[in-house]
Amino acid sequence: MHTEIKPGNPFGYDRYGFAWQHVPAGGATHLDFGCGAGRFLEGLRSKGIGRLVGVDGSEDAVKLALKRFPGLEVRHLRQTVCLPFADKSFSSASLMDVLEHVDEQDALLCELGRVLRDDGMLIVTVPGQHAFSFLDMGNWKFRFPRLHRWYYCLRHAPQEYERRYISNPDGLVGDISAKKRWHEHFSRRKLESLLNRNGFSVVEFDGSGFFVRILKAAELAAGRIGPLRSALRKMKAWDARRFQSANLFCVARKCARPTEGSE
Repeated sequence: MHTEIKPGNPFGYDRYGFAWQHVPAGGATHLDFGCGAGRFLEGLRSKGIGRLVGVDGSEDAVKLALKRFPGLEVRHLRQTVCLPFADKSFSSASLMDVLEHVDEQDALLCELGRVLRDDGMLIVTVPGQHAFSFLDMGNWKFRFPRLHRWYYCLRHAPQEYERRYISNPDGLVGDISAKKRWHEHFSRRKLESLLNRNGFSVVEFDGSGFFVRILKAAELAAGRIGPLRSALRKMKAWDARRFQSANLFCVARKCARPTEGSE
């Protein structure tokens, strides 16, 4: 990761650290689409932003965010679009590890462009397309459904598997759109093309990690062996800082639309 994590950044060399570093301090409003349990939004409080808003497609995640951080403004979305906000409501927005989960990517980016102010900043993070993408554990439930079911039920319960992966009330398979059914990976060219056709111009690319998927698998295999897990966590931190391939980070700006009657 090339971005320098400055003092005051509550995150490390990951998507949160990158996004926190680039969200403008003192901005009027920020939207975190796919806010999860609210950890990133809570971390933005120190940047003096007037209004912080989070939305997420998982009702469980929204309930957890409100429980952990009662002061956050977080909403549950029952559909990816349309967003329940007026045009040009936000000065900046973040979309972190969301695009790879949703089927309506163009519609979502178009909506984010609508609610962003002119020249508003959008921070996007996605899994990068690289040599070890095939090890993405997010796709094991699609590649090896029986093995995944057995393992998940062993760690949790058959009822929990049914609720999360079969009859999910939010229309998801785990955390992925039931329509998409695949955890997608992006090259810089692919992501830039997607952003460009929906009214955004890329300002900067960065990324983190290379061996992270191998290290995650090793960490899973390590189980409860404390010293080994600790060593693997240190290796993951080193990997995230040293390389830029496994995770792709991007800063983009909303392109100014020509005014009516202009040439």
